[in-house]
Amino acid sequence: MPDIAELTFRIADTLRDPRESLDVELKGWLDLATREHQALLAKAIIALANHGGGMVIIGLEQQGANVQEAEGRPIDLAAFNADAINGIVERYAEPNFHCDVRVSAAPNGLEYPLVLVPGGHKIPIRSTRDGPNQNNIRQNAYYIRRPGPQSDTPQTGAEWDALLRRCLVNGRDDLLDSFRLILEGGGASPLAQEGDVLRRWFDSSLERWRSLVDAAGAVGVQSLPNGYYAVAYRLRGDIRPADLVALRERLSRYPRHTGWPPFWVPTREGIAPYIADGNIECWIGREHNDRDPGHSDYWRASPDGFFFLVRGYQEDGVENRAAGTGFDLTLPTWRTGEVILHARAMAEQFGDPEAEVDMIIRWTGLAGRELVTFGNPNRWIFDGHTAHDDQYETSISFPAARVDDNLPELVGQLVRPLYQRFDFFELPGNLVAEELARMRENRF
Repeated sequence: MPDIAELTFRIADTLRDPRESLDVELKGWLDLATREHQALLAKAIIALANHGGGMVIIGLEQQGANVQEAEGRPIDLAAFNADAINGIVERYAEPNFHCDVRVSAAPNGLEYPLVLVPGGHKIPIRSTRDGPNQNNIRQNAYYIRRPGPQSDTPQTGAEWDALLRRCLVNGRDDLLDSFRLILEGGGASPLAQEGDVLRRWFDSSLERWRSLVDAAGAVGVQSLPNGYYAVAYRLRGDIRPADLVALRERLSRYPRHTGWPPFWVPTREGIAPYIADGNIECWIGREHNDRDPGHSDYWRASPDGFFFLVRGYQEDGVENRAAGTGFDLTLPTWRTGEVILHARAMAEQFGDPEAEVDMIIRWTGLAGRELVTFGNPNRWIFDGHTAHDDQYETSISFPAARVDDNLPELVGQLVRPLYQRFDFFELPGNLVAEELARMRENRF
């Protein structure tokens, strides 16, 4: 949309000499309470959106070369509001988009509702339903502005080409940005100075977990003696802090990608989350010390958008392998991907999908572990690859909005140096992307 000054000038100029054109459609007075008139308006809006944007003026009619006031002017124009118009768009158009709605005066002093339809769509807009009695608009149809002018479906290959070309051009910058970010590692960067705040959260959360283990005396609890991975992240941006009840609800709404998601919110007494020191924390590993280390999480979340999780290695709970001796080829990719997706989801829950995510991940108890294939038996690994460093830590900052497009690059940037600790092992080029696809399809 143009800026306010330009838009005001354009509206005034159009109302001074209104006439139908490819980017202006005139409609008589509509009763938006009727399905028939809703469908009529939806068709016009979809056609203008696919044309590249434009304006619908309600209350005027084209009669030959002349434009005149339509019959049936309502007593007031309150029904022509943004909620009503956008409700129609939501009902009839896919993908959905938002229209601006103005009521402006013509030079004769009479006011008319104007629907300002945005262009710039990256895929064609289609209708999602028929109008009443299959009139005015048809389901799954693509409407454009055609010479006449009129709103209709494309009739020739050239008209289809023009529609698709316009969408490709609109998406060109985003596509180039995505390629650039893939080459640059998904738009990620090293942790900035703000990481000091996250570091304090990481350290204090880890200390909190250790104090709980010490207080329990390691009796009846899982203390993860063979190592663990710990991750902390924070949301940085225009986020909406939550009270503790709302925070628990936000955490509960996270969709599962695997059978054991990060920051799982159990409800069973003994392992359910509780409030401590102004945060929510959950210690699933407190239940008993023979619990599988990979299902013995401790996590902590703050109302200000800070999160911490520590979890043992699932490899340490399998039969026929001694704990502390194996490190899986694929599971770290899944676990890291899940945490990044969790951060993306929380950015939305906290009201800023564009928020920056700062993240620290640490793996401990690595020394002496050998790479194995446990998470995906269809993966094979030969020749022993053993870690000699006992700990590896990495950190990263990335925009939450880039997660869906660049998840493999983000995860790869985090886990590839980890695997190099195992006698310089290099992950196969397609492993990260393939395993994340399996994870996101819930094939676990």
